[in-house]
Amino acid sequence: MLVQTSGSKVNMLAEDDFGIVYLIENAQQFWSELDDVLRVPSDGSATLSMLDTALRRFVSLCASYHEQFLQSPMQLEHACSLLLDSELFVFHSERMCELAIEDVKSKTDPHSQLILYSVLLFHGRRQSNFIRSHKHWQPLIPLLMDHVLVEINLDTEDVYLGAPSISSGSGSRSSMVVSHIPIEAKLRSLGVRLLYEVCRVQKLSLLDLSVFNDQFLDHLFELVEQTRFMPDETLNYSVIKLIVALNEQFMVACLSKSQHPEAKEPESQNRVLTVLMSRLGSSKTLGENMIFMLNRASRSAEDLCMQLLVLKLLYILFTNKATSEYFYTNDLCVLVDVFLRELVDLDEESESLRHTYLRVMHPLLTKTQMRDVPYKRPQIVLALESLIQNGNIRDINPTTKRLVERCLGGEWCVQLRRTSHEKEALKRQGDFRHSSPSHDIIASTTQDTVSSRASTSPVVEHDSASKALSSKPKAMKHCRSVENIHNPTSSSPRSAKTTYMRSSMDSTTSLAAATTTTSKRREKASSVDDVTSAATLHPESVLVPQYRPTSSSSLNLPPATSVNHKARRPAPAPPKRRKPPPVPVGTSNSGATITAIATSASTPALGQLGKSNKLACRQM
Repeated sequence: MLVQTSGSKVNMLAEDDFGIVYLIENAQQFWSELDDVLRVPSDGSATLSMLDTALRRFVSLCASYHEQFLQSPMQLEHACSLLLDSELFVFHSERMCELAIEDVKSKTDPHSQLILYSVLLFHGRRQSNFIRSHKHWQPLIPLLMDHVLVEINLDTEDVYLGAPSISSGSGSRSSMVVSHIPIEAKLRSLGVRLLYEVCRVQKLSLLDLSVFNDQFLDHLFELVEQTRFMPDETLNYSVIKLIVALNEQFMVACLSKSQHPEAKEPESQNRVLTVLMSRLGSSKTLGENMIFMLNRASRSAEDLCMQLLVLKLLYILFTNKATSEYFYTNDLCVLVDVFLRELVDLDEESESLRHTYLRVMHPLLTKTQMRDVPYKRPQIVLALESLIQNGNIRDINPTTKRLVERCLGGEWCVQLRRTSHEKEALKRQGDFRHSSPSHDIIASTTQDTVSSRASTSPVVEHDSASKALSSKPKAMKHCRSVENIHNPTSSSPRSAKTTYMRSSMDSTTSLAAATTTTSKRREKASSVDDVTSAATLHPESVLVPQYRPTSSSSLNLPPATSVNHKARRPAPAPPKRRKPPPVPVGTSNSGATITAIATSASTPALGQLGKSNKLACRQM
């Protein structure tokens, strides 16, 4: 190619293989020339030789000017799309592909090989059957491997990068200076992509895979480490895709051969795993970037396929004892987060991908460091159980149910679910209120009353409340007044039932007796009520003593009725109280009698009790 300078214009002269010289001044002329080359006579006079010449002229023109006008991947893809949309490939695609493959094998010009490989790649993405053709790609695989094995300077970028030129003063972006990319770097990146497409869709035998020797596989692992710091991660991710695709090819080939007798173990024949085990300490970038690829994957068909391939390699690494702890613990925690998100977010159409996630999750939680790290285990159980819940309103895949039950059957999960079930049972028992004993008594008495539906006396009601309290013991503090009551020895203690069911007049006598016999340390006026409540709550543990009756004359109260402890019937209902008659308290100066109306309360006031006690003391 000749370059002529005329004033401010640059004229590029290029001569192709047919002796035609092109004079290209700008990009518009270049694209116009491509359209002219691809134009075929519409009158049907075009021969096969003319079609072959049109394809070769197109490749020669693009190879001559790709560094000037096809610098970015989008420009190169657009040029290939013009060829694929033309009549050459619309009506003669099979012949054009065979001609391109022959030229790739025969030509040594790297620029022409770049254009031909690009055409084959974009055509294969449109027509997947072309990539699946074993006869077309078997002779090209060694050639592509040679381009991948080429040693290139580590500081060389193999992707299109625009370096901004900042003008002095304003600091605004004024132009884009495109860095020069060596043709070897472009062919290496293109070779990796083509090998991945072939290994992704074809089924290769062990004989076909023998071309991928240990030296080539080790170079791929090393290439991942060398390109980890590149600003653009395209090449790094492309090499990882090729590694996981080769791993699947070895897995399928080894499984098919393992069915024969005298066959070796599939793991020993998987050279991808063998090479990785030999360099576990120097291939950490592979594990980190595989997790990043899963985390950043979209819902496109290409990313879904990539996730399946990565998960298969993870399954082998987790189930192999030598590589089960290949990943860092922090990376495994990130992987658990990715699994939780994908298991819930995947739709029904991606059920096979969800099954793969479930198959890998079991060894992830039981074989790796995660078996000792309780990271988000409740969330894991909740996500797994949500996949098989509500079976009465939706169809649950049997495979999904089986895989979920296997994950939930792990030792870490069985112990966690047992603890959670026990907590739930205790919580359900604690839902019945026990902070207020009176509520429990009322609830128990109400249940007994509803079940019997019979008229019961106050004694029967008290018995049912006592049974409810005895069946469900409660930790309660005894009242201070009960502790201070001394048990008299003169008579046998009265039962809680008898004390509780005393008549109204006897309660007055007992109240007076309790007032005189209780300890002087009592400070609260409600201590007598506390005694009654304590006896009601604990009828069996609290012993209510037999108080010594005080003479009725000293207290000016009616004498207490004697109690027969042998055979006492339930006390009848108290009679209707009547207003007491007026009591004469004195006479006036005129001789009229002054009377006072007595209170109708069944229990005398504490002030009256105090006066009665003083009066009794004086008389004594």
